[in-house]
Parts: sequence; C-alpha cells; structure tokens
Amino acid sequence: MNLKNVLAAQIFPRFSCPAIKNQILKIWPTTVLGIIVSLGGAGITVFVANLTGNPIWKLAKDPAEVMRYPSYIGMLSNWSVLLWISTAAICLFSAIILKQQNAAGATVMFIAISGGFSLFLGIDDLFRLHDHVLPKLFHVRERIFYALYLVVILAYLLYFLPKILEYDYLLLGAAFFLFGLSRRVFITLPYFDQFMTTGDVLKYFGIVFWLAFFYRAALLEVGTMIKAGNKPA
Repeated sequence: MNLKNVLAAQIFPRFSCPAIKNQILKIWPTTVLGIIVSLGGAGITVFVANLTGNPIWKLAKDPAEVMRYPSYIGMLSNWSVLLWISTAAICLFSAIILKQQNAAGATVMFIAISGGFSLFLGIDDLFRLHDHVLPKLFHVRERIFYALYLVVILAYLLYFLPKILEYDYLLLGAAFFLFGLSRRVFITLPYFDQFMTTGDVLKYFGIVFWLAFFYRAALLEVGTMIKAGNKPA
C-alpha cells in the first residue's frame, strides 16, 4: 500500500467531523477532569506564593534554575521521589484495572490504598512535609509527626497483614528494615559518611524494595486476572 492509499484509508478519516465528534463525546469527562487538575495545580501554586511572600516564578520554575545550582544536586533524593511516584502509578493503575474486572474487593482496596499511601509519601519526600512544613504550620515538634506516621504505618500493616503475606512479603520486610535502619544508622557506608548520608542511601535502598514488592504484587494480580479471562469457557 502506497503513501496515498495509507493517507486516504487510515489518516484522513481520523480527522473527519464524525470521528472528531465521537472522540469529543468519549473524552469529555477526562477533559473536564484535566481542566480541574490543571487549574487546581496552578491555583495552589498562586496560593502558596502569596502565603509565603514569594514571586510566582520561583514556584513555577525548576529549583535548580531558581537557585542557580547544577541540576544533579539532590540527585539521589530526586530518584527516591521518582520511585515513590512510580509505585503509586503502578498500584493505582492496577487498582483501576482490577476494579473494572470485578476483582476481589480486598485486593482492589489493598492495591489502591497502597498506591495512595505511596503517592503521599512521595509528595511528603518531595516537599519535606513531616520534617519541615507541617511542624512549622502547626507549631509542633517534628517528633509528633514521626509518631503519627508510625501509628499510620502500624495500622496499615496490621490491617493488611493477611493480604501482604499472600505476596513476596520478604521484599516489603526488607524495605521496612532499611527504613528503620536509615533513621538510626549504626553503620557507615563507604563514600557516604558525610552529614549522615548513609541514612539517605539506606532510605533509597528501602524505597527500591518498596517498589519491587508492589510491582510484583500488582503484576501477580493483573496477570492472574488476564489468565482467568483467557481461559476457554
């Protein structure tokens, strides 16, 4: 098939009025949600700029550009945030698929809540909520939020423990072990002995195992669903 025939058969029909109309009818909820999220993000940015007395450009541009430091500064911390968000994306997308396929409610809830929790931890890590923003905002000590986080994590583990044990729980156990070790560092890794950087590295290792656990859990559930759907009647 030559280019002319391809254009006539496959490309041009995509831009016909009926095709565009059908697409608009399909995407209008997504479009509305996109507008809300876009305006919400911009509105929050303006609100924070006014609240902190900063010019809006400082909140809109990349931190490296604002502070005029090399873009690789904070590299490992940025990778950590990317891993948190990757975990959240995997879990939340998998939860939507499982929900649409009428998977067990307990499974959907576990995957969805874990995704939301990962998203919150990523945002917390990115903006230093628990150790910088929230203590100043509520005028309380940082340890209060550490205690609150500990309570939430323990409640999460106790509630979902039966579900967690269905998967490769050693990966999640390794993640929590590394998280705990990062808070009370008893060892020093070579090249990471300055300013308690060993703790930051151990935390990064923990996030890697956190992602590995939820990736495998989500893959198992979605894979099982796909295999069940492909079985002959």
